[in-house]
Amino acid sequence: MQSASRKLPENAEILILDSSGNLHADVGLEEIPGYLSDDDALIWCDISSTEGGEDGACWSLLADTFKFDPLTIEDCLKPSRLPLVNSHGSHDDPYVFMVLFSFQFSEDEMLVHPTEVDLYLGRNYVVCVHPKPLPELRRVREALRTRDEFVSSSAANMAYTALDAVTNEYQPAMEALAGRVDTLEKHLLNERRPNEPVAHLEDDLFDLKNHLAMLRRILIPQRDNMNALSEPTNERLLAEESQKYFRDIRIHLDRVVDSIDAMREHLTGISEAYTTRATRLMNQQLTRLTAISTLFLPLGFITGLYGMNFVDMPELHYRYGYFVVLGVFVILIISMLRYLHRSKMI
Repeated sequence: MQSASRKLPENAEILILDSSGNLHADVGLEEIPGYLSDDDALIWCDISSTEGGEDGACWSLLADTFKFDPLTIEDCLKPSRLPLVNSHGSHDDPYVFMVLFSFQFSEDEMLVHPTEVDLYLGRNYVVCVHPKPLPELRRVREALRTRDEFVSSSAANMAYTALDAVTNEYQPAMEALAGRVDTLEKHLLNERRPNEPVAHLEDDLFDLKNHLAMLRRILIPQRDNMNALSEPTNERLLAEESQKYFRDIRIHLDRVVDSIDAMREHLTGISEAYTTRATRLMNQQLTRLTAISTLFLPLGFITGLYGMNFVDMPELHYRYGYFVVLGVFVILIISMLRYLHRSKMI
């Protein structure tokens, strides 16, 4: 007989804490409906791949076993752009479907990559769906395996633990981005080489500001969704005692949004400093070019004067006139160079 664990999709993990406090990790698909109907059981399901679409095992598990709304399953299998939270199910069997995002900082690109996480919260179950494994969700699995009293007490607390694990990864990502902002500032305001242009800085500033704007567009609705979970319509799933934990997540997201806003303001200041620096460098170059042009003005005047085709020009017949003019050129150039140097134009 084939083991029950093999009947589950390859990238799905199910942990069930039954009414007697026993933990089951090797559960067959045919056993899950029985646990779903048991209000004293607690079910954690983590699906770490969405490959296959409507023909894949993920769709079958969500639609046939958990009986979720097909529209929500489509949201799981197709990438979403923004977080959302909706109530589904019947009056006797309600559940909440939400879309949120996990952040992973890439050391190579120095950017944050959002990963969509779809979460179902029911009376006695939490189902997470994401396109790739997320290490932070191990926190829920470990808490269940150790019979953590808080996590094992309700599905709402289990969902909070999952959301808290995801949002806890935001702050390190923001700190890494803040480090990149500081690095850009150091390159810009390098006192040892104040006149060295930073060719790539403008592109980096533009890309980073757009990246922060994208993260902010994700976090603002995700923060507001934490308020939606505390609405009276969800009281059957979230007891008043549990609702305060979701408000705590909102406070955490407030701090992350404030951090992004602070970085955007910092980047604006850096951009202004870069513009000022670039303008100063351009003015310095124009000043040097102007100084060089100024050197040739009197020389051009003299050569132009004696290049006129008048017959009666006494100096033209002077035997040493050419050498006198060259001497005048040298004296003028030396005098003007000294003047321009004292004026700090060159």
